[in-house]
Amino acid sequence: MVKFKHALVIVMALSLALSACTSGQTTAAPANTQAPGETSAPLPTEETHEPVILRFGWLNEVDTLNPAYAFFSTSYAVFDLVYSSLVKEGLDGKYYGDLAASWSESDDHLTWTFTLKDNVKWHNGEPLTAGDLAWCINEIIGDPEGWATLVNYTNGFKEVTAPDDKTVQITLEYPIPNMDYRVSFLYAFYRPDYEPLTTLEDLQNFQNENLIGTGAFKLNKFDKDNAVVVLDSNPDFYDGRPIIDGVIFQKFDNSDALVQALKVGDIDALTGVPNSAYETVKTFDNVEAVNAPGRSFDELIVNSAPLDRDPTPAGNPALQDPQVRLAIAHALNKQDLVDIVYQGLAQPEWSIVSPRLTAGFWHDANIKDQEFDLAKANQILDEAGYVKEADGVRAKEGVRLELRLQYDTDSPEYARDADLIAGWLGEVGIKATPEAMDYNTLVERTTGVGDFDLVIWGWGGDPDPDFILSIMLCDQFEVGGWSDSGYCNPEYDELYLAQQQAATPEERQKIILKMQELLFRDKPYIVLYNYDDLYAYRSDRFTNFQLDTPNPYIADVLALLNVEPVK
Repeated sequence: MVKFKHALVIVMALSLALSACTSGQTTAAPANTQAPGETSAPLPTEETHEPVILRFGWLNEVDTLNPAYAFFSTSYAVFDLVYSSLVKEGLDGKYYGDLAASWSESDDHLTWTFTLKDNVKWHNGEPLTAGDLAWCINEIIGDPEGWATLVNYTNGFKEVTAPDDKTVQITLEYPIPNMDYRVSFLYAFYRPDYEPLTTLEDLQNFQNENLIGTGAFKLNKFDKDNAVVVLDSNPDFYDGRPIIDGVIFQKFDNSDALVQALKVGDIDALTGVPNSAYETVKTFDNVEAVNAPGRSFDELIVNSAPLDRDPTPAGNPALQDPQVRLAIAHALNKQDLVDIVYQGLAQPEWSIVSPRLTAGFWHDANIKDQEFDLAKANQILDEAGYVKEADGVRAKEGVRLELRLQYDTDSPEYARDADLIAGWLGEVGIKATPEAMDYNTLVERTTGVGDFDLVIWGWGGDPDPDFILSIMLCDQFEVGGWSDSGYCNPEYDELYLAQQQAATPEERQKIILKMQELLFRDKPYIVLYNYDDLYAYRSDRFTNFQLDTPNPYIADVLALLNVEPVK
């Protein structure tokens, strides 16, 4: 659900069922090779071996352990390991019972009942009850501003109750066909930590540095200054403890240092291999590199915040002109970005709804992207009245096409993207000045503020298009919200609510295709490409990451439940 700047890969699912659940159907947690704990085994005693710790390297840091205000994908990767939800998406692309042993839908589709598994305990040893989980979900429903990151997953929820300690019941305002997906991101967070947070400011400032969950791993240490997270395996995990003893996530300052650490064995695995280094990593001794199809994309964000907003956004006002946006789109050679920057490990794209999502069911294949054509871009600007001045930069009514082109310093690809984009824009009379910025500053400049012109960034994809569509809602452009473009279109907002309430996948598909048409027309984002997911690990140390599944993610909780040291 998150931006790779923000989030999300959090759960790298491949597909979502395209039909609504059968009335009255009861679903039990599946017992198959994807189920948690299936191959888990008791660890040897401490007297017989050194602790087995799996060390991951990545290029981003964890911004906070508070799910109410987490934006980074790395934070959500940690949440997936330490927190539980009623169901989760498996490595096979199907949902399995996490906290839920079974669940059912009423005949009128307005009530869902979840029966919890036995012996679920918080990391401090206290038992989890259905009342705890009901409180968590009701807290999100009741505080949409404080829980802006998760509240859209609860749209249409009327009430969550706990008839007894083992039963959670969710009453709906209207049928929700993708209920499994919705509840998979509603975490069981520790009520005694959150209940005292009575104001928005309290919730925003809470770092949750002593995080307590019920997941397969528990927090040992969060060293924010050194960007290190240490997790221990949970010996009381309800689906069986992990085979390994713990996991360490460590941030590296640059891709060269990251790749070298894997090569010499200072770390054991990478959650993402830099594209420019992938072919090199494949040649390393005792290292296995894996290329998996992904739904992640990078985009050029165009400041779309309304100028009548208070405070007034600080973007170049020329970007409000649809013709300027169209000219920019024609000036981008997406195929060159794929070939030069991503070494062919990506595909040019135009939509925030990836064609790789659910085999392309939600993607509008009828829309043809703007072709790369500098002559046409120049013509568009000429006809729109933007005249080149003595220095070659176009201007109209005193507004020059001088733009900031900012990007996240943590991405090794973005700097090269920016150089190429600035060059193409320069050829059509738009002066774009690349500027690297740290992640936190970019979030502060974009989300709810609008102090930027163009930004290169990217998103990871949920298994369902709902979340990625929600980032363009008017009410998400606020501090703590997901919108970084400032886009606001009431027609789009109405369509978003309509797709949530659609009775069938086919009806919902039509609405989502219309939403993509609006975004393609208005261009708050100019999507650049979808890129592949690249992983690597030390094959002389660990095995059984299950990366040959339809929906692989090397740091998924199911992968880490079953990964084991090489004997």
